[in-house]
Formats: sequence, C-alpha cells, structure tokens
Amino acid sequence: MAADESKNKVDETTAGATGSEKAKAAPRPAKPRAAKPKADAKAAKPPKVEKPVKAAPKATKPKAETKVEKPAKAAPKAAKPKAEAKVEKPAKAAPKAKKPKAEAKAEKPAKAAKAAEAETPAEPEAAKPARARRTRGAKAKAEKAAPPVKAPRPPKPVVERTVHEPRHGKAGAATVVDERGAEVATRDLVPARFAVPADINTLHLVVRGEQAARRRGTASTKTRGEVAGSTAKLFRQKGTGRARVGSVKSPIRTGGGTAFGPKPRSYFFKVNRKVVKKALAMALSNRAENGNLFVAAGLELEAPSTRRLNDLLTAIDCAAPVLVVTHDEPAVSKSVRNLFYAETSEVGALSTEQVLRARSLVLTEKALDALNQA
Repeated sequence: MAADESKNKVDETTAGATGSEKAKAAPRPAKPRAAKPKADAKAAKPPKVEKPVKAAPKATKPKAETKVEKPAKAAPKAAKPKAEAKVEKPAKAAPKAKKPKAEAKAEKPAKAAKAAEAETPAEPEAAKPARARRTRGAKAKAEKAAPPVKAPRPPKPVVERTVHEPRHGKAGAATVVDERGAEVATRDLVPARFAVPADINTLHLVVRGEQAARRRGTASTKTRGEVAGSTAKLFRQKGTGRARVGSVKSPIRTGGGTAFGPKPRSYFFKVNRKVVKKALAMALSNRAENGNLFVAAGLELEAPSTRRLNDLLTAIDCAAPVLVVTHDEPAVSKSVRNLFYAETSEVGALSTEQVLRARSLVLTEKALDALNQA
C-alpha cells in the first residue's frame, strides 16, 4: 500500500508541472525507488531479531567455566611440583656437561677447556691442552688452588757482639797503676774530700754557676736612638687616612731600631765558696765510689810525649772520656792536649763540671797529695 501511494503522488506532480519542471522533477522518483530496498531491508530486518538465539551460547560461557576451573590447577602450585623440578635440574645438566661434539671440535679449544674443567675441577695444569687459553677467572682459581711455593730464606748469620766493659778499680779507694797498666797498690782517700754524699740540687747550682760565669755575653742590638736615619716626620699627622708615623727609626718599621734587644752584660751570679768546694767533693766522691779513680805511678816527663801518655791510658783501659789531673806538671798537661778522648786540668783550676763530664779520673802522685791535703 505504501508503494502505490507514492506512485500516485509522483504522477500528480508531473501532470501539473511544465516541461522544464518535469525534467527537473523527473529524477526525483528515483529516490523513493532507491529507498525501496531500504524499506524492503527494513522489512527484512525482523529476522535479525533472532540474534538473541546466537547470544545464547555466549550466555553459557563455556570458556568462563574453564576459567572457573583454574583454581583446581592452583592446588598443584601449592604443592610446588615445579620447585621440585628445579631442584632436580642439576641431574638434567649432567648430560649437557658431556658434550662429545664440543670435545671433538678442535676449532673451539676454549669451550673444550671449560667443559673439561667442569667435569674435573681438580685436574692439574699439566693435563690441559697447550693451546688452550685460560680466562682471568680460571687463572685466579688456579692460583688459589695451587699458590706459588716460596723458597725459604736462609737464616741470617748470628753475629755475637761482645760488649767491652771498661776497667774498674777498688771502690772508695785510689788504684795505683804503673806505665803498663798493671795494678801496683791502692791508696786510701781523705773522707772529707772523697766520701761526701751527692746532692743533685747542689751539683746543679754549682755547674750552672760555672757555665754562666764562662759565658761571654757580647750580644748587642741598637735601639731607635742608636740607629742612623732621619728624624723628620714622614707625612702629615692628619688627612692621609694612614696611621700616624713620626720617625723612620721606629722599631715597627723595617730598618728601624730593636725594642728590648740584648746588650753586652755579664751572666755571672754568685755561688758561695763553701758550696762550690762541697760540690767538687761530691763529684770526686762519686767517681771514687764507682772505682773510676786511678793514680799513675812514676809518671814523670821531661818533655811532652803524646804517644807515651796514650800508651799509658790505653793500658789502664778505663772508661772514656778521661780527665788527667796534674799539679805543676806542664809536660804532662801538654801531652794530653792532642788526645780527643781526654782532657787535663790543674788541681787549683779543677771544676765540678769537668769532674762530672769525665767518666774516669787519672791523677798523678803530686795531684793526689794536693787533693788529700786540701
């Protein structure tokens, strides 16, 4: 019915139109004709309603059922059969280590060497092929497995050093020796001079006084009044922005005077005579107590002879340095001056510092008599 009505409408429009309008209106009927199949198609669409029938199997979702069944597979995962298989993998690796083809190939010696090391890690280096080159890791393993054996060092020769002990005489007495150094006799000493207990403070005071009295004290510097230079003011007092300066001879300037510098003076300080005499007795008593006091018998020289005195001191074999004490014997004093290990002094000029500096005392017979009478 709809198609017939559309045809009647087209005939009515063409009858009332002119020729040109008819020509324009002629193609219009093609559109409803083209729409016919659409209408037919729309009319034919009802069978598409049957699509829900095809959707029925989707509603069943057999795949979803298989997914639901996956938790059943998760049960063996809890038992971890794969982990057991991993543990058993070393057994599978054994046939891989065989590799007969890799051993047969001569073109790949490095792989053959690795396979041989994997099979026998404790194999000695001599069994390996000569052309095979080991990697750094293989070298390190080989060094750890077999460290180089160091040859034992020969023991050092033991040198026995004999310490020479100097000669000591009788303690508290003077040991008399001849020119050959042989002991002849012993002589008693005066207790007032050779048996006085030592006091460190007294000895230190006297020695410091002797050294200070021997000091020359000639050091000298010039003050700002003694330095040669101009006395004119360098620049005006104000307006320059600098510090005020009055003289070029100021101690704070280069070439100026010295403030509080040394001047020639005497460093002597007084020490009582009795204290000095007592300190000398303490020093002599200490050497006599240790047996380091010797008396040279028959030592009379008409002329100075360093060789003769050197032979005497060598024969005595006493501890150096040595102090030779004389009394009005210039030949003996001159004979000692060239000996580096000995020094000499007269009885009247004997000081505490000299006695303490020397380890042994060698006195002439005249000097010993002079000390005993003092």
